[in-house]
Amino acid sequence: MFDTEKVKGLNELEMVVYRYIIENVSTLSSLTIREMTEAAHVSTSTILRTLTKLGFGGFSEFKYFIKEEQQKKERSFDYFYDATVQVDHFLKRVNDDNYRDVLQPAVKMILNKRHIVFTGIGTSGTLGLYGSRYFANMELNAYSLANPFAPIPPRGLENTLTIILSVSGETEQMIEQAIAFKRYGAQVLSITNDENSTIARMSDYNISYYMPEVGSPVEDHVNLTTQVPVIALIEILAHQVAKKLHVIEE
Repeated sequence: MFDTEKVKGLNELEMVVYRYIIENVSTLSSLTIREMTEAAHVSTSTILRTLTKLGFGGFSEFKYFIKEEQQKKERSFDYFYDATVQVDHFLKRVNDDNYRDVLQPAVKMILNKRHIVFTGIGTSGTLGLYGSRYFANMELNAYSLANPFAPIPPRGLENTLTIILSVSGETEQMIEQAIAFKRYGAQVLSITNDENSTIARMSDYNISYYMPEVGSPVEDHVNLTTQVPVIALIEILAHQVAKKLHVIEE
């Protein structure tokens, strides 16, 4: 909430004010400076000096900041709750018999290819590694592309299905990968958050899950959209394919 370097510059008495703020942040927006003075057992001048060292122009500016921080937390909780509701709805939907129509084309694509390649960047790359291992545990010939920036081999992909994982479906490197895989004969199955994204539209088949998009409060390029649906889809597809292979072998 506060700059660490500025906090380090507080003296012992000012640290009393700082600790009071941290421990009572939820009630500060309704306090006057006199009430805060009495509650923290320090003088008005000590409070103002502490706030100045923390980077505020005065008590009013400090209260505005605290109010904004509280609203952010409330919005964050609402968003998380909204995502939870959406995940619950999604999991119920994938267990519905009607959802089999959505999954069957993907299951057929996996069955018709000898090699399955999972690929993605960041969290999606980690899920690709998980997907390849899960598929392998189901005795399916799958592996993950560990380096999304590695060149795609121009030969030998005719019997390959590439499963691209991308939340936005707009990551430039993954778009380039999709183009390369298709150019060299592989089919592309994508799992994205939006069926209208670039990767979804250029894929041979797409499954989208539509979760509330959540960005990182720290890094603009980091996407914190829940990936529970992706894990569920990976496991469901693996089980469906394994069941059909078992029937075929029998």
